[in-house]
Amino acid sequence: MTDDFEAIVIGAGMAGSCAAIRLAQAGVNTLLLERGSEAGAKNLSGGILWGNDLERILPGWQSEMPLERHVVRKRFGFLEKERAVSFVYSDMSWKSRPYVAHSVLRARTDAWLAKKAEEAGATVVTSVPVERLNWEGSRVHGVVQGGETMTAPVTVLCDGANSRLSLGTPIRPNARLSPSATEIGIKEVFQLPAEVIEERFQLAPGEGHAEEWVAGMLPPGVAGGGFLYTNAQTISLGLILNIGTMFGKGAYSPELMERFKLHPAIASRLKDAVLVEYGAKLISSGWASRPAAFSGDGWMVAGDAAGFVFSNGIVIQGMNYAVRTGLEAAEAAIAARSRNDFSGKSLGEYDTRLEKTGVLHDFREFEGLDRVKWNPRFYGGYPAMAGELMQRLLTAPEGEREPIYRLLESARRSAGLRAIELVKDSVDLFENL
Repeated sequence: MTDDFEAIVIGAGMAGSCAAIRLAQAGVNTLLLERGSEAGAKNLSGGILWGNDLERILPGWQSEMPLERHVVRKRFGFLEKERAVSFVYSDMSWKSRPYVAHSVLRARTDAWLAKKAEEAGATVVTSVPVERLNWEGSRVHGVVQGGETMTAPVTVLCDGANSRLSLGTPIRPNARLSPSATEIGIKEVFQLPAEVIEERFQLAPGEGHAEEWVAGMLPPGVAGGGFLYTNAQTISLGLILNIGTMFGKGAYSPELMERFKLHPAIASRLKDAVLVEYGAKLISSGWASRPAAFSGDGWMVAGDAAGFVFSNGIVIQGMNYAVRTGLEAAEAAIAARSRNDFSGKSLGEYDTRLEKTGVLHDFREFEGLDRVKWNPRFYGGYPAMAGELMQRLLTAPEGEREPIYRLLESARRSAGLRAIELVKDSVDLFENL
């Protein structure tokens, strides 16, 4: 019996579209399915795209892809209720072509990538909420939708963090996502004229600015981080919250977002800005949310669906891992096609490729990251300590000025932190960040 396609890719995000482009370029009869009305329609995320791996399939992509601004500066810091402590990294080399990083809006970039997949020869179909994978014993043989089965010897799952097609299957045996390994991202987009953005953030035309904050102004016990980045004529602003820490706290994401927006360090950036977009999405929490396996008989899983999202509170990487893992899944499928062998052993080449390209190394290396990242002291004690220290350090005293080590000790005590906690957390930071 002849299959309908040689490969089916589910999800037209960064991972899925890149996989489909590479498969089609190799002459593989590929079907790319997207649940939204168009690629990018459901995707609220955006952020900073480094895009190094895109050059493999789309040479010169920087001149064609609908990018927003090239990033020249990043700011990191702690927010307290009335205070902010931060530092800025600025690199003159980021101002020169080829630019190293760009802010993007996924509704635009995803649509562009899906179009590139179509141009390469893939069949792209939107508005298709796939019901389930077509399991034949332990093998995936395509998908089922509307009572009809579409078959292919290999299926690549790129359906996002809430990968409902894999939940409760051998890919991800648990039927539900774990609150401790899942985050919620809330994002709002505000419109401002380009010249206002450039004046407000001290940017030249086309230049961009990005920020990440430890959100210490949230209710006690709630852990989260904030972000801000500039687009061509908009500002993207949002929070990433640990879902598990919100339970039983009376904490609701819209209220937490309001707290973030009203902080003095943030509110001044939004003067006269007009809200044009808002929403939320689930985010997998890296290695802790990985599936039982990345490949098996007739299937592979890539991008967010595989838990390949890295965030340590300072650096957030999701799109770049999505591109790379989507491409490596495609290469493994191409190699399996040449052998006419789509067994789990054959598609296990995907795992080998993830190892060789450093993806698995990265996520193993940061396996303890969630324990550090969601340490409650980083959202209460340490922002308070940083604020107290800077206030004592920068305010002119009435009498003699204390040495820095005494100021540090006073700030620690004022924040309610024990010395042993500082030592323990310092070791955790060194080992996992």
